[in-house]
Amino acid sequence: MSKNLDKNLIKNLEILGLSEKEAMVYIDLLQREEAVGSSKIVHNTALHGQYVYDALYALENKGLIRHSVINGRKKFEANAASRISNLLEEKKIATERSIEALELLSKKPLAQEFEVYQGENAYIQRQFDSLKQMPEGGEILVISTNWGDLFTKSRPDFFYEFEKLRKQKNISVRFILNESLRKQANMARIERFKTDFRFIPEYSSNGGFCVYHDCVDFYLFGAPIVVFSFKNIMVSGGYKNFFEVLWGMGQK
Repeated sequence: MSKNLDKNLIKNLEILGLSEKEAMVYIDLLQREEAVGSSKIVHNTALHGQYVYDALYALENKGLIRHSVINGRKKFEANAASRISNLLEEKKIATERSIEALELLSKKPLAQEFEVYQGENAYIQRQFDSLKQMPEGGEILVISTNWGDLFTKSRPDFFYEFEKLRKQKNISVRFILNESLRKQANMARIERFKTDFRFIPEYSSNGGFCVYHDCVDFYLFGAPIVVFSFKNIMVSGGYKNFFEVLWGMGQK
């Protein structure tokens, strides 16, 4: 085994929870065909005797080595390298428990993310990415004064893939639109998967918003189009409630 490979292997073992000296001792024992005393390990690794004794004790506690007593002296040998997987499992359990404990201690408010997207391509890609992140069986809620021609006409290839994925994930969508868009909406209601509409009196805002699972996107249909996206479960929940109020007031 080359010195460079030794260094890489030692670093990987440190990531798994071994100290540098424990890794050096373990590698030394793995390369031996029979059990040896600590003095031979000291000689081969060039580590101080106390470091070797401490490493042997720690490695045995981790289940990576074992010892036997021959003629009154301890002899050490490595267990199978597959025992390393036990360290991974223990580390995973410890990580999960630590996260649970830290979350109970945390006093911080719910996390919030904010991003801005500008331009037609960014607008289209944002919708597609949001759909990918939604859980199966979810629902998208949309309020808009525009039909969304940028999505359906500028990039029909994207729209086809969007609808295909929406159907695969069993995600429904509801729109609240201007009354003037009723004809287009009724056609879409027939052609598109799990799509429904309600209509409100004509108004113009050159914008709208879209609620996904845990985020709200606000659209400004200017030149160029701009999207302000807020990811916050409480904010999205508030806008879902607002949508339901308007949905109840809208016309079928």
